[in-house]
Amino acid sequence: MLEFALGLLKDNFQFNSLRYLCTTNSTIISFCMRKFSLLLLSVMMQTVCFGQITVKGNVVNERGESVEYVSIGFEDDSVGVISDAKGHFTIKIPAGRKKELSFSHVSYLTTEIPYQEYAKGSELTVVLKDRVVELAEVVIGKKNKPKTIVGKGIPAPGLVGTSGHGSDLGPEGGVLFSCSKSYVISDILIKISSCTFKQCKVRINVYEKEGNRFVNIHQKPIYETLTKNNSKFTLDVRPEEDIVLKPKKNYYVSIRVVDGFGEKGFLYMNAFMKNGLYRNAVKGKTKKLPICPAIQVKGYEVE
Repeated sequence: MLEFALGLLKDNFQFNSLRYLCTTNSTIISFCMRKFSLLLLSVMMQTVCFGQITVKGNVVNERGESVEYVSIGFEDDSVGVISDAKGHFTIKIPAGRKKELSFSHVSYLTTEIPYQEYAKGSELTVVLKDRVVELAEVVIGKKNKPKTIVGKGIPAPGLVGTSGHGSDLGPEGGVLFSCSKSYVISDILIKISSCTFKQCKVRINVYEKEGNRFVNIHQKPIYETLTKNNSKFTLDVRPEEDIVLKPKKNYYVSIRVVDGFGEKGFLYMNAFMKNGLYRNAVKGKTKKLPICPAIQVKGYEVE
């Protein structure tokens, strides 16, 4: 499971599925299950195991190519995983879940598999269809220089981090913002403090927030690979495609670990004292916090 941690000096307290664990050195914020008594937990585990379905398979596109890091699960539910780099996945579904199983990826249309199909127990091959994004024409003046769209904030007295294998679906963390003019993104800058993974792959997403919906506004996934050697530096992500931001619309830029290459670790980032959003992409659950990863977005003003 992914976790987000902040180094703060506060008291211990807990909100629903979002836990704040404070010590003299740090506060850990993590998406986790509520606490249960040992007796109740034991009963629940026995109940879950009885009738549980294990679904295995792989995800490909219409050309038969494997699709990496696909989000798999149920909307507004606690069950979810992502596929590995070769599109393979295994998901354990507790008894009583009979909703459609959702498969989503930034480059493809979301596909839903009905219960009658995945409950058979046979290995699934899920085919995703290409998602077509209309690219707007962008005109940038020759003397136009990148401007900071979002990212200025008061440094927080701690760190924000993501941890886990990546295969256990957890939250992504980022910043909400809007802009007064149209821009095309030139750089997404993320201040990395340290990385304890030997190697990990992170994914950066840019969404338009439409009510409770988060819609990717880029066609290609944005990945970066980091190692233990990456510490105290600014990760400069330069999208390969034109990602256009329009005025009076709400956007969300986020980061999460999608692959720890079989090992556990932690990726720490500097933090800002401003509204942050932590989101579970498949489960459709979000949590707002008064602190966010130090993410800065720059772009060229569109003429």
